Amino acid sequence: MRISTDAIILSSIDFLESDKIVCALTKDRGIVHAIAKGAKQSKKRFPGTLDQFCEVTLDIFSRKNSDLKRLESATLISAHLAIREDLDILAHASVLIELIKENLGELDPSPWTYEALRRALASMETGVQWFSIWCISMIGILSTLGYGIEFNQGVSGQDKKRQGISYEGLSKEARMFIVRASALDHSVLKKLTIGRVTKMEITGFLLRVSNRVSEKKLKSSAFLAKLLDLNIIQ
Repeated sequence: MRISTDAIILSSIDFLESDKIVCALTKDRGIVHAIAKGAKQSKKRFPGTLDQFCEVTLDIFSRKNSDLKRLESATLISAHLAIREDLDILAHASVLIELIKENLGELDPSPWTYEALRRALASMETGVQWFSIWCISMIGILSTLGYGIEFNQGVSGQDKKRQGISYEGLSKEARMFIVRASALDHSVLKKLTIGRVTKMEITGFLLRVSNRVSEKKLKSSAFLAKLLDLNIIQ
């Protein structure tokens, strides 16, 4: 069976002399692992399309009862090159990628997760107020994984926790920013600014939550925390 689907490359690793093993989040089939035969040599079928963060259209061949698919070709939609040009942006984007890769099930369709990641990556470049979009994307992805966070509730009694996640300790300013941002259209989020202290507070909180819901601590979270000099020990 052959399928064609839009996808975002989560990772790709070299395999044997000329192949690559690709992990991609597809628009309508969830996470897919596929082998790209001759990918390191073929510029016609894979013209710079299998790097992490690339948004592509994949042509996939699938055999019945086979977990590993065969990637026939990949057409580039966007390479998101700006992400690789700024270390801060790269670190934040990597957290989104690893959170999805480690927690979303194989072949578990999640169109909302795909769209949230696509929009976030498309917005992450210098000169753009991308943090608000990253923040809301993180919260939305956590919600699709079953870890909703209610920031607009009180801070007493059972309202302190939702889905096992406590937001107790976040400042009023941080919670108000998230509540406000959650209600805004994507185009408006690009213009929403935030103070450095509140930004760092929200980032630290989301990194702690990401580590808590994952089976193992995310390497990207540790890297971003070190880059920003954040303490995310739980």
